[in-house]
Amino acid sequence: MNYDPVGTIMAWIGVYGLVGLFAVALAERFVPVMPSYGLLLAVGIGAADGAWSLPAAFLSTVAGSLFGCVALFYALRGLGAAQSTRLLHRAGRLFGISVDRIDRASTAFHRNQTALAFALQLVPTIRLFAPAFAALLRENSHSFLAASAAGIGVWNGLFIGIGYYASHSIETTNMTVLALGALGCLLIAEAVLFLLARRVRARRKTGAALCGT
Repeated sequence: MNYDPVGTIMAWIGVYGLVGLFAVALAERFVPVMPSYGLLLAVGIGAADGAWSLPAAFLSTVAGSLFGCVALFYALRGLGAAQSTRLLHRAGRLFGISVDRIDRASTAFHRNQTALAFALQLVPTIRLFAPAFAALLRENSHSFLAASAAGIGVWNGLFIGIGYYASHSIETTNMTVLALGALGCLLIAEAVLFLLARRVRARRKTGAALCGT
């Protein structure tokens, strides 16, 4: 039996076309049942199979993600500071993020809003809370939303593109296998980058220690 849950989900979304892509990208911002990178890999694979065009898939998912980001930002902006903080901490516990980590991210956001608004859209899980950080700190809405839109575009485009090109490189019609293969390659790349970053930091610490002696 050719079990293909991702293919089944994409077939269901395909019935609704670009509206379905918009809706699932919007829903992922609030109910991340499926990790966004897995969803976007599958969207790219679907584009390679002709379910929708690549540019249209990209624009639809970016629009859905951005709409969710904007909705969360303005919904929390209307709450008081104390109520917003409690809600943010409860959501963090739900997704396994400590209160300290949320508070540190909020403080960092306050210091360098625009750069972090972009960068946090490239960090799994934390990207979902970035609008809450900005709303809680009463940051400038225009600069935050513009930077977030750029980050969302990079995130969505990266994974849709990986899924699209993986579909042409991996010889199988099972979308779940394709998504897992592409995700495996991505995790390997992330592990390599992590190890390189640790080595660079270790060398800098060693250099600083030598300079101090």
